[in-house]
Amino acid sequence: MRLLLLIFFITSIGLEAQEIKVEFDKSQDFTKYKTFSFGEAEVVTPKDQKQVTDTEIKRWVVNAITQELTLKGLQHIDSLGDVTVSFLVGTLTRSDMGNVGPMGLAPGSTERTYIRDYQQNSLIIDLNDRKDFLVWRINSTTNMAGNGSERLVEQIVQKGFKQFGKPVKKKKK
Repeated sequence: MRLLLLIFFITSIGLEAQEIKVEFDKSQDFTKYKTFSFGEAEVVTPKDQKQVTDTEIKRWVVNAITQELTLKGLQHIDSLGDVTVSFLVGTLTRSDMGNVGPMGLAPGSTERTYIRDYQQNSLIIDLNDRKDFLVWRINSTTNMAGNGSERLVEQIVQKGFKQFGKPVKKKKK
């Protein structure tokens, strides 16, 4: 029984793994940006894998970004903001295969490999200035099974904009 609980715990950790990369222009003075507007938004999930509508997913992302950038002191306007926010959201079904090792065998079983299906979600958010120069990018991938997608979007946006607007520390020579 303990072995089954351990396998379940290890597997469930892997199902919610997150990777968030933030790229930004370190020479940029982010305090000069006072407004933002939304540009292109795309959802690229195969129709047979959609669990919610594209409109609902876009709403989650727009709401999370609006809340976070507003907290950072920017004001949302309908067009021609100091920065334009665009994003891409997608979900694909992935499979992992691996060796369970000698301790992972069920009694009487000789099968030493496993196959695990999971959803890999991607969310990429770009902020471009008025010259269409990329000033901030959040690139995230998440392996998730089950509900909680809206909360996941909120977490990614919060983590991705955590350093936005803070002065970059100069390296001492």
